[in-house]
Amino acid sequence: MKIKKTLEYFLVFLLFSALVACTKPVTFTDLNGEPVSLASEQGQWLALNFWAEWCDPCRDEVPELNELASDGQVRVLGVDFDSSQGESLVNKAKALDIRFPVLQESPLTALNIPPPQVLPATYIISPKGKVMAKLFGPQTKQSLEEQVQQLSQSLTLQQREESSNG
Repeated sequence: MKIKKTLEYFLVFLLFSALVACTKPVTFTDLNGEPVSLASEQGQWLALNFWAEWCDPCRDEVPELNELASDGQVRVLGVDFDSSQGESLVNKAKALDIRFPVLQESPLTALNIPPPQVLPATYIISPKGKVMAKLFGPQTKQSLEEQVQQLSQSLTLQQREESSNG
């Protein structure tokens, strides 16, 4: 009887541990070796941008993304479409004058999303880490801010409706 009770406690502990592990945010590593989460504890939206060194529209878009990132209202993360690693990735980011964090690996597998077929591609991600929009072609600071504002308002409205219905 005592063994059965101990086993039950152990199974409950394992189940609880598994649930806690599932709720941990997925993190990635930037060029500086720092961990980066797609979700934001500060409630910030994220523009996840896919670029390539050979993509002229990507080159044109980088200054807009740098400006957006420097404002601090929307986080910006970059991903090299060609999956470069190490010094090659660092050199590409420098050549494009990317001033926002660049991830060493693509987060799309973790998000269960196929890679973009068109570049540049920007995924707008909510503060909770959910992909809310996929934008293809070059974006401006203004177009991204407007997109985030619309999505934020839409999400707020949806949350109000859910709380009033529940």
